[in-house]
Amino acid sequence: MTSIRKHWGRLVAAAAVTAMTFTGTVAGGAFAAGERLADDQQNLTFVSNFGVPSLDSSMVPLEMGTNQIMSNVLQALVTLDKNSIPQPQLATSWKWTSPTSLQFKLREGVTFSDGKPFTSADVVGSFERYIAKKATLAAALSIITSLRADDPATVTIETSAPTGTLVGVLSLIKIGQGAQSTNDAWWSKPIGTGPFVIADYVPNDHVKLVRNDTYWGEKAKLRSLTFSLITDTNAKVTALANGQAHVLGDVIYDQFPTIQDMKNVTLTQADGLTYYFLWFNNAKAPFDNPKVRRAMWMALDLPTIVRSLYGETASPMESFCPSSAFGCVPAKGMPSYDPKAAKALLAEAGFPNGFTADILLNTSNAGMDTLVSAFVSQWRAIGVTVKPRAQDPTTWLADFSAHKWDMVVNPNATITGDADYTLNRLYNCKANRLGYCNSELDTVFTKAQQSSDQNERLELYQKAVNIMAQDAPGIPMLQTKSNAAALKTVQGLSIPPTEFIDWSTVYLTK
Repeated sequence: MTSIRKHWGRLVAAAAVTAMTFTGTVAGGAFAAGERLADDQQNLTFVSNFGVPSLDSSMVPLEMGTNQIMSNVLQALVTLDKNSIPQPQLATSWKWTSPTSLQFKLREGVTFSDGKPFTSADVVGSFERYIAKKATLAAALSIITSLRADDPATVTIETSAPTGTLVGVLSLIKIGQGAQSTNDAWWSKPIGTGPFVIADYVPNDHVKLVRNDTYWGEKAKLRSLTFSLITDTNAKVTALANGQAHVLGDVIYDQFPTIQDMKNVTLTQADGLTYYFLWFNNAKAPFDNPKVRRAMWMALDLPTIVRSLYGETASPMESFCPSSAFGCVPAKGMPSYDPKAAKALLAEAGFPNGFTADILLNTSNAGMDTLVSAFVSQWRAIGVTVKPRAQDPTTWLADFSAHKWDMVVNPNATITGDADYTLNRLYNCKANRLGYCNSELDTVFTKAQQSSDQNERLELYQKAVNIMAQDAPGIPMLQTKSNAAALKTVQGLSIPPTEFIDWSTVYLTK
């Protein structure tokens, strides 16, 4: 109990850490913000580290690249602040009218960018679409039994049981026009209530947004905002150096010296919610055997690999979600580096001579190939041959969703700031994300989700991650800091822990 309380204390302290904000201050001194550029020159390019396989948030609600963009076009009932606390967005207030009835009062006078009014029917229709698509939020939304529009400005959500985590999850449900709830073509380029409008989209290349001049809130300062995907790390830095890009997200460690030598660039980092995982296909031999999974984990010297490749920008994980999120307590019994014991465990599992497997990786994730190469080398030392299979984001997503892989690596984020979002959503039996199912674990997850006692929830998550450490359904590899490099002409930029930037506050100076 003492260790849990200490962890809770660390979380409270971490909550006081502010998001990164570019306001004109750099290491070694301050520089004066220049005169704001004319409106016709307020055109910014952001190079993200994530591909954008689709703009349909209901189909890929957890894709980082999609969320980074669509959070500026479509809005949710609530948004999360820097401490992962829900704040009003399209809803002005909410309350539990009973243990299983959650009522929202909606913001009035809001219109979509095409002029149509926003009402409760849009909320209900959008939720029904997300639920019907049964995509990666299915497990998190399964507690919802019904929705109703009480009047144009009121929505009530009924749940099957009490829950303390639902409001945070609802920050991920982007609201479109309810009348279009079954129109896939409309959602592929949706019209929203946010500060920007989609102007152009080429999958896994670029997305251009333009200012929504009818926005209900304070108008965006940028005239246009282009999200550009550059997979070559050197080309990304070159784009920043020559002014083709204004901001780079997730700069990799070996580029830090180059960035820091650029006198016109600010490099900043802070604690975030992003982490990298390796999953085994638990439903497919040989990874249906927990001894094999633990042996593969024990073969990896993660502390050395992470330190050599990521330096101060990342750290090895102690649990199955990042320590910056509530409930992500250190797991007991996680395998540690021991290649000799790994070989012995493989022999016990019936593979004294090893085996051959593949590992799926997404080409949009800069530096992932280097990380996987280090893993492949250490697996070879215990007799296991692993063949990397690198794919473009669209192909990767299709094969990943269809479980056409032996192992897969990918970044993710606990973007509600709560362990329930990662642990219950990804690892319960109903989710079926990696062929893993443990009914005892599901019971623990349910109790933790329904409890409103945070100390009790911490104890339950301790039990959950201890079970997972023994089962080893995957390997939690590393958690990263949020970092970004921006030209000093960029002002008003804040990087939240989720990395879903509100670009409406950003502007360019001379």
